[in-house]
Amino acid sequence: MANASDTIGAILVGALVSAVLSGSVTTQAFVYLRIYGGDDYKRNIWIVSILWLLDTVHLSMAFASAWIYLIQNWGNDAIYDYIPWTIALTVALTAIVTLISHCFFAHRIYLLSGSSWWLTLPILLLAFGRLVAALVSTSEMISLRSYEAFVDRVGWVFTTGLSLSTTVDVLITITLISLLQRSRTGFSTITDHLIDVVTLYTVETGLVTSITTAVSLICWLTMPRNLIFLALHFSISKLYATSTLATLNARKSLRRRTRQPDQHILPIISSLHDAQSQTRRDQGEVLDSSSLKRDSAISAGAPRIRTLTRFLDIKHRESNAQLKAALAAAQQPEPSPPPSAYSPSV
Repeated sequence: MANASDTIGAILVGALVSAVLSGSVTTQAFVYLRIYGGDDYKRNIWIVSILWLLDTVHLSMAFASAWIYLIQNWGNDAIYDYIPWTIALTVALTAIVTLISHCFFAHRIYLLSGSSWWLTLPILLLAFGRLVAALVSTSEMISLRSYEAFVDRVGWVFTTGLSLSTTVDVLITITLISLLQRSRTGFSTITDHLIDVVTLYTVETGLVTSITTAVSLICWLTMPRNLIFLALHFSISKLYATSTLATLNARKSLRRRTRQPDQHILPIISSLHDAQSQTRRDQGEVLDSSSLKRDSAISAGAPRIRTLTRFLDIKHRESNAQLKAALAAAQQPEPSPPPSAYSPSV
């Protein structure tokens, strides 16, 4: 085997990087529970729970391996070629997480293709073949406990597992892109906008996992006598879990994106119409309330108005009667004066 920096150092760096990526997995799981909670399908809730649990166990095994190498066997040069059972278990856990992720995306292909088993079945078979190869590698690591012996005897099994994982990633990405592009309408519609967003997201998630697996495979084939490939292998399960959880969490975000273009077409008109209708309704309510207040005020003051009107009518009739009496008195002739005693007699 190589020196300490290429073996134990690689294990330590891989454990630290996997811890950072495990934080991303935990964050995605927390976001899922916060956004969807118990309203989502039970299948998705089980997927999230199992992925988070497997990721936690995988991280524990990675740091347990670093403890065995750096603490329990400090100064022991023979530890460079030793395979602890914790390292072997990380290989199996990575394969299980990878299988869950592959089955999740295969189910999406099954739905998009109209329940086509011709597209889904090869992916599932290759995914289960990758799991079998990883389980065989785990068993051989536990029994052999030596990297030299493992590389010489059953190294091809580990190579097969990583190759199948990369192949499945490429198949899933190409199939999803083909199915999505086949659904395009050719016009600038909401459907085409959604397809563009999902296609870009599929390429991004597929490239991350496939590139990491391919680089780990290249390091394994070119440098089988050190553990740099294993440091990269620690990160594979984290990336698969993150891509699956991020895909589940991105559903509401994708729905909001599909509503953005539509807001520049009809919803503006409908929203203005609604706003104008609401304004008219508000104005009508204000006018109605003002009318009601006015009517109520008039109704409340009606007795006083009637009393005042009756009083004015009485005063008017009295004044008319006085005026008529004065006019009648003025029209009567004045009585002639009585004859005086001093008037001359005729």
